[in-house]
Amino acid sequence: METDVPSLFWFLVPGFVLPALFVALAFRAPSARQLRRWADASRVTITPANEALVRAHLGRVRRFRAVAAFPFWWLGTVRVVFSSFPSELATYAVPLLMYVAGALVAELTITPERSPAVKQASLTPRAVRDYQPDWIRVLPPAVLVLTALLLVAPSDIVGVGVGGRGGGGAVLGLVLATAILALSRVVAERVARRPQRAGDLDVFAADDGLCATAISMTTSIAVVASVTAFFPVAATVGIGSSTIVVAAMVVTLPLHLLAFGCLWCIVRQETWGYRRRHRQLTMADVS
Repeated sequence: METDVPSLFWFLVPGFVLPALFVALAFRAPSARQLRRWADASRVTITPANEALVRAHLGRVRRFRAVAAFPFWWLGTVRVVFSSFPSELATYAVPLLMYVAGALVAELTITPERSPAVKQASLTPRAVRDYQPDWIRVLPPAVLVLTALLLVAPSDIVGVGVGGRGGGGAVLGLVLATAILALSRVVAERVARRPQRAGDLDVFAADDGLCATAISMTTSIAVVASVTAFFPVAATVGIGSSTIVVAAMVVTLPLHLLAFGCLWCIVRQETWGYRRRHRQLTMADVS
Protein backbone atom coordinates (compact mmCIF):
# COMPACT_ATOMS: atom_id res chain seq x y z
CA MET A 1 0.00 0.00 0.00
CA GLU A 2 1.31 3.44 -0.99
CA THR A 3 0.70 5.98 1.78
CA ASP A 4 2.89 8.87 0.61
CA VAL A 5 1.24 12.26 0.20
CA PRO A 6 1.18 12.36 -3.65
CA SER A 7 -0.38 8.88 -3.84
CA LEU A 8 -3.02 9.69 -1.26
CA PHE A 9 -3.77 12.96 -3.03
CA TRP A 10 -4.36 11.30 -6.41
CA PHE A 11 -6.45 8.62 -4.75
CA LEU A 12 -8.64 10.79 -2.52
CA VAL A 13 -9.20 13.93 -4.60
CA PRO A 14 -10.47 12.31 -7.86
CA GLY A 15 -11.96 9.34 -6.00
CA PHE A 16 -13.83 11.08 -3.17
CA VAL A 17 -13.47 14.85 -2.93
CA LEU A 18 -14.49 15.81 -6.48
CA PRO A 19 -17.35 13.26 -6.62
CA ALA A 20 -18.65 14.61 -3.29
CA LEU A 21 -18.58 18.10 -4.78
CA PHE A 22 -20.52 16.89 -7.81
CA VAL A 23 -23.14 15.31 -5.55
CA ALA A 24 -23.49 18.56 -3.57
CA LEU A 25 -23.94 20.51 -6.81
CA ALA A 26 -26.48 17.96 -8.05
CA PHE A 27 -28.69 18.68 -5.04
CA ARG A 28 -28.88 22.35 -5.97
CA ALA A 29 -31.83 23.34 -8.12
CA PRO A 30 -30.96 23.95 -11.79
CA SER A 31 -29.84 27.53 -12.26
CA ALA A 32 -31.57 30.09 -14.46
CA ARG A 33 -28.75 29.72 -16.98
CA GLN A 34 -29.23 25.94 -17.13
CA LEU A 35 -32.96 26.39 -17.61
CA ARG A 36 -32.39 28.82 -20.48
CA ARG A 37 -29.93 26.40 -22.08
CA TRP A 38 -32.41 23.54 -21.81
CA ALA A 39 -35.26 25.71 -23.10
CA ASP A 40 -33.24 26.88 -26.12
CA ALA A 41 -32.17 23.33 -26.98
CA SER A 42 -35.70 22.01 -26.48
CA ARG A 43 -37.53 24.89 -28.19
CA VAL A 44 -39.67 25.45 -25.11
CA THR A 45 -40.51 28.79 -23.54
CA ILE A 46 -39.99 28.86 -19.77
CA THR A 47 -42.91 30.61 -18.04
CA PRO A 48 -44.16 30.84 -14.44
CA ALA A 49 -46.60 28.03 -15.27
CA ASN A 50 -43.96 25.45 -16.21
CA GLU A 51 -40.73 26.61 -14.54
CA ALA A 52 -41.23 24.59 -11.35
CA LEU A 53 -42.04 21.47 -13.38
CA VAL A 54 -38.86 21.74 -15.45
CA ARG A 55 -36.65 22.50 -12.43
CA ALA A 56 -38.03 19.55 -10.46
CA HIS A 57 -37.68 17.05 -13.30
CA LEU A 58 -34.17 18.00 -14.42
CA GLY A 59 -32.97 18.25 -10.82
CA ARG A 60 -34.35 14.81 -9.95
CA VAL A 61 -32.46 13.10 -12.78
CA ARG A 62 -29.23 14.89 -11.82
CA ARG A 63 -29.53 13.79 -8.19
CA PHE A 64 -30.23 10.15 -9.04
CA ARG A 65 -27.26 9.78 -11.37
CA ALA A 66 -24.82 11.64 -9.09
CA VAL A 67 -25.77 9.61 -6.01
CA ALA A 68 -25.68 6.29 -7.91
CA ALA A 69 -22.14 6.94 -9.19
CA PHE A 70 -20.65 8.47 -6.01
CA PRO A 71 -19.72 5.22 -4.17
CA PHE A 72 -17.72 3.94 -7.16
CA TRP A 73 -15.48 6.79 -8.40
CA TRP A 74 -12.61 5.61 -6.15
CA LEU A 75 -12.26 2.51 -8.35
CA GLY A 76 -10.64 4.68 -11.02
CA THR A 77 -7.78 5.72 -8.71
CA VAL A 78 -7.48 2.82 -6.27
CA ARG A 79 -4.39 1.31 -7.90
CA VAL A 80 -2.45 4.46 -7.05
CA VAL A 81 -2.39 3.27 -3.42
CA PHE A 82 -3.30 -0.43 -3.80
CA SER A 83 -1.27 -1.70 -6.75
CA SER A 84 -2.49 -5.27 -6.17
CA PHE A 85 -6.15 -4.31 -6.64
CA PRO A 86 -7.70 -6.27 -9.56
CA SER A 87 -7.21 -4.24 -12.72
CA GLU A 88 -10.54 -5.43 -14.14
CA LEU A 89 -12.37 -3.50 -11.39
CA ALA A 90 -9.97 -0.56 -11.13
CA THR A 91 -11.62 1.49 -13.84
CA TYR A 92 -13.86 4.52 -14.30
CA ALA A 93 -16.18 2.32 -16.37
CA VAL A 94 -17.94 1.13 -13.20
CA PRO A 95 -18.93 4.60 -11.88
CA LEU A 96 -19.88 5.69 -15.39
CA LEU A 97 -22.11 2.62 -15.65
CA MET A 98 -23.76 3.53 -12.36
CA TYR A 99 -24.06 7.15 -13.51
CA VAL A 100 -26.14 6.23 -16.53
CA ALA A 101 -28.02 3.56 -14.58
CA GLY A 102 -29.02 6.20 -12.04
CA ALA A 103 -30.42 8.37 -14.82
CA LEU A 104 -32.46 5.45 -16.16
CA VAL A 105 -33.81 4.64 -12.69
CA ALA A 106 -34.77 8.31 -12.21
CA GLU A 107 -36.92 8.25 -15.36
CA LEU A 108 -38.28 4.78 -14.67
CA THR A 109 -39.52 5.65 -11.18
CA ILE A 110 -41.29 8.94 -11.93
CA THR A 111 -44.90 8.73 -10.78
CA PRO A 112 -47.36 10.19 -13.32
CA GLU A 113 -49.33 13.13 -11.97
CA ARG A 114 -53.08 12.85 -11.53
CA SER A 115 -55.12 14.82 -14.05
CA PRO A 116 -57.12 17.83 -12.84
CA ALA A 117 -60.90 17.92 -12.87
CA VAL A 118 -60.95 19.71 -16.24
CA LYS A 119 -59.00 17.44 -18.54
CA GLN A 120 -57.09 18.45 -21.63
CA ALA A 121 -54.90 16.21 -23.70
CA SER A 122 -52.78 16.22 -26.80
CA LEU A 123 -54.64 15.06 -29.89
CA THR A 124 -51.59 13.07 -31.03
CA PRO A 125 -50.41 10.09 -28.94
CA ARG A 126 -46.69 9.99 -28.21
CA ALA A 127 -44.31 7.28 -29.40
CA VAL A 128 -40.56 6.79 -29.05
CA ARG A 129 -40.08 7.15 -32.82
CA ASP A 130 -41.44 10.70 -32.59
CA TYR A 131 -38.34 11.76 -30.66
CA GLN A 132 -35.49 9.89 -32.33
CA PRO A 133 -34.33 9.20 -35.89
CA ASP A 134 -34.53 5.59 -36.99
CA TRP A 135 -30.79 5.23 -37.59
CA ILE A 136 -29.86 5.89 -33.98
CA ARG A 137 -32.36 3.29 -32.82
CA VAL A 138 -30.74 0.69 -35.07
CA LEU A 139 -27.11 1.65 -34.37
CA PRO A 140 -26.61 0.24 -30.82
CA PRO A 141 -27.83 -3.31 -31.58
CA ALA A 142 -25.85 -3.26 -34.84
CA VAL A 143 -22.67 -2.31 -32.96
CA LEU A 144 -23.28 -5.07 -30.40
CA VAL A 145 -23.81 -7.65 -33.15
CA LEU A 146 -20.55 -6.52 -34.78
CA THR A 147 -18.78 -6.84 -31.42
CA ALA A 148 -20.09 -10.39 -30.99
CA LEU A 149 -18.95 -11.33 -34.50
CA LEU A 150 -15.46 -9.99 -33.82
CA LEU A 151 -15.25 -11.99 -30.59
CA VAL A 152 -15.79 -15.24 -32.49
CA ALA A 153 -13.61 -14.21 -35.47
CA PRO A 154 -10.34 -16.03 -36.22
CA SER A 155 -7.29 -14.93 -34.22
CA ASP A 156 -5.54 -13.52 -37.31
CA ILE A 157 -8.34 -10.95 -37.64
CA VAL A 158 -8.91 -9.96 -34.04
CA GLY A 159 -6.60 -10.36 -31.06
CA VAL A 160 -9.34 -10.84 -28.46
CA GLY A 161 -11.42 -13.98 -28.69
CA VAL A 162 -14.01 -15.57 -26.48
CA GLY A 163 -11.46 -17.97 -25.07
CA GLY A 164 -8.36 -15.84 -25.46
CA ARG A 165 -6.57 -13.35 -23.26
CA GLY A 166 -8.90 -10.52 -22.38
CA GLY A 167 -11.84 -12.38 -23.91
CA GLY A 168 -13.65 -12.78 -20.61
CA GLY A 169 -13.69 -9.04 -19.98
CA ALA A 170 -14.85 -8.35 -23.55
CA VAL A 171 -17.70 -10.86 -23.21
CA LEU A 172 -18.73 -9.34 -19.88
CA GLY A 173 -18.71 -5.87 -21.46
CA LEU A 174 -20.89 -7.17 -24.29
CA VAL A 175 -23.37 -8.71 -21.84
CA LEU A 176 -23.57 -5.53 -19.74
CA ALA A 177 -24.01 -3.36 -22.83
CA THR A 178 -26.81 -5.62 -24.05
CA ALA A 179 -28.54 -5.36 -20.67
CA ILE A 180 -28.23 -1.56 -20.68
CA LEU A 181 -29.59 -1.43 -24.23
CA ALA A 182 -32.62 -3.48 -23.21
CA LEU A 183 -33.22 -1.34 -20.11
CA SER A 184 -32.89 1.89 -22.09
CA ARG A 185 -35.51 0.65 -24.56
CA VAL A 186 -37.88 -0.21 -21.71
CA VAL A 187 -37.41 3.21 -20.12
CA ALA A 188 -37.89 5.03 -23.44
CA GLU A 189 -41.17 3.19 -24.09
CA ARG A 190 -42.34 3.93 -20.55
CA VAL A 191 -41.50 7.62 -20.94
CA ALA A 192 -43.40 7.85 -24.22
CA ARG A 193 -46.47 6.14 -22.71
CA ARG A 194 -46.41 8.26 -19.57
CA PRO A 195 -49.67 10.24 -19.20
CA GLN A 196 -49.16 13.75 -20.52
CA ARG A 197 -49.51 16.54 -18.00
CA ALA A 198 -52.71 18.49 -18.43
CA GLY A 199 -53.35 22.17 -17.95
CA ASP A 200 -51.76 25.30 -19.40
CA LEU A 201 -50.28 25.18 -22.91
CA ASP A 202 -46.89 26.04 -21.41
CA VAL A 203 -47.17 22.95 -19.21
CA PHE A 204 -48.00 20.82 -22.27
CA ALA A 205 -44.94 22.19 -24.05
CA ALA A 206 -42.63 21.63 -21.07
CA ASP A 207 -43.92 18.09 -20.62
CA ASP A 208 -43.27 17.35 -24.28
CA GLY A 209 -39.78 18.86 -23.97
CA LEU A 210 -38.98 16.75 -20.90
CA CYS A 211 -40.21 13.67 -22.76
CA ALA A 212 -37.87 14.47 -25.65
CA THR A 213 -34.99 15.03 -23.22
CA ALA A 214 -35.62 11.72 -21.46
CA ILE A 215 -35.80 9.72 -24.69
CA SER A 216 -32.69 11.46 -26.01
CA MET A 217 -30.92 10.46 -22.79
CA THR A 218 -32.01 6.82 -22.91
CA THR A 219 -30.97 6.55 -26.55
CA SER A 220 -27.62 8.20 -25.81
CA ILE A 221 -27.03 5.74 -22.97
CA ALA A 222 -27.64 2.83 -25.35
CA VAL A 223 -25.17 4.29 -27.85
CA VAL A 224 -22.47 4.89 -25.22
CA ALA A 225 -22.89 1.39 -23.77
CA SER A 226 -22.68 -0.36 -27.13
CA VAL A 227 -19.71 1.66 -28.33
CA THR A 228 -17.89 1.14 -25.02
CA ALA A 229 -18.26 -2.62 -25.42
CA PHE A 230 -17.05 -2.39 -29.02
CA PHE A 231 -13.88 -0.34 -28.46
CA PRO A 232 -11.72 -2.93 -26.61
CA VAL A 233 -12.45 -5.54 -29.26
CA ALA A 234 -11.99 -3.16 -32.19
CA ALA A 235 -8.61 -2.07 -30.77
CA THR A 236 -7.21 -5.55 -31.48
CA VAL A 237 -8.60 -5.85 -35.00
CA GLY A 238 -6.29 -6.22 -37.96
CA ILE A 239 -3.20 -7.71 -36.36
CA GLY A 240 -2.16 -9.31 -39.63
CA SER A 241 -3.85 -7.10 -42.19
CA SER A 242 -3.29 -3.39 -42.86
CA THR A 243 -6.54 -3.28 -44.85
CA ILE A 244 -8.52 -4.46 -41.85
CA VAL A 245 -6.72 -1.93 -39.64
CA VAL A 246 -7.81 0.91 -41.93
CA ALA A 247 -11.37 -0.43 -42.06
CA ALA A 248 -11.45 -0.62 -38.26
CA MET A 249 -10.26 3.00 -37.97
CA VAL A 250 -12.92 4.17 -40.42
CA VAL A 251 -15.57 2.57 -38.20
CA THR A 252 -14.21 3.45 -34.77
CA LEU A 253 -13.39 7.14 -35.29
CA PRO A 254 -17.00 8.22 -36.03
CA LEU A 255 -18.19 6.03 -33.17
CA HIS A 256 -15.73 7.75 -30.82
CA LEU A 257 -17.12 11.14 -31.80
CA LEU A 258 -20.71 9.94 -31.56
CA ALA A 259 -20.14 8.44 -28.10
CA PHE A 260 -18.61 11.71 -26.89
CA GLY A 261 -21.60 13.65 -28.25
CA CYS A 262 -24.02 11.27 -26.56
CA LEU A 263 -22.19 11.55 -23.23
CA TRP A 264 -22.30 15.34 -23.58
CA CYS A 265 -26.05 15.10 -24.22
CA ILE A 266 -26.53 13.00 -21.07
CA VAL A 267 -24.53 15.32 -18.83
CA ARG A 268 -26.11 18.53 -20.13
CA GLN A 269 -29.62 17.05 -20.39
CA GLU A 270 -30.15 18.15 -23.98
CA THR A 271 -31.96 16.65 -26.93
CA TRP A 272 -29.39 17.33 -29.71
CA GLY A 273 -31.93 17.13 -32.51
CA TYR A 274 -34.65 14.62 -31.58
CA ARG A 275 -37.48 17.02 -32.35
CA ARG A 276 -39.80 15.37 -34.82
CA ARG A 277 -42.75 16.37 -32.60
CA HIS A 278 -40.90 18.39 -30.00
CA ARG A 279 -42.10 21.99 -30.19
CA GLN A 280 -44.13 24.63 -28.37
CA LEU A 281 -47.73 23.46 -28.59
CA THR A 282 -50.66 25.54 -29.83
CA MET A 283 -54.39 25.37 -29.16
CA ALA A 284 -54.82 23.32 -32.35
CA ASP A 285 -52.81 20.49 -30.72
CA VAL A 286 -54.94 20.04 -27.62
CA SER A 287 -58.55 19.66 -26.67
